[in-house]
Amino acid sequence: MRVVYWILAGVLAALAGVFALGNRGDVTVDFWPVGPSFAMPVFVALVGALYIGFALGAIVTWLAQGRTRRRAREAVRRAAALERELSQARGTAASQAPAVIPAAPVLPPGPPV
Repeated sequence: MRVVYWILAGVLAALAGVFALGNRGDVTVDFWPVGPSFAMPVFVALVGALYIGFALGAIVTWLAQGRTRRRAREAVRRAAALERELSQARGTAASQAPAVIPAAPVLPPGPPV
């Protein structure tokens, strides 16, 4: 499986390189209402937009899963508390259990076999 990963990663890296070489023309990116405009190669604008989209998606996902992470932490704490309680209960049960001596079996009357 690792070999397949590296083959696919190599193919994607080669495609990204070919894309960058094929799109070296300048494009003007204008942030009209808030800021200046920039002249940059097309591939820089597209790859930058991909990185920004990835980062924003990761942040939104991280924020959305906060409740799940909190519940998991609470479950781990609860499991640890229950483990401690169980070990204490086993310790007290072992110390309070009376020592039972097994009785000798009663043989029926008659000649020994």
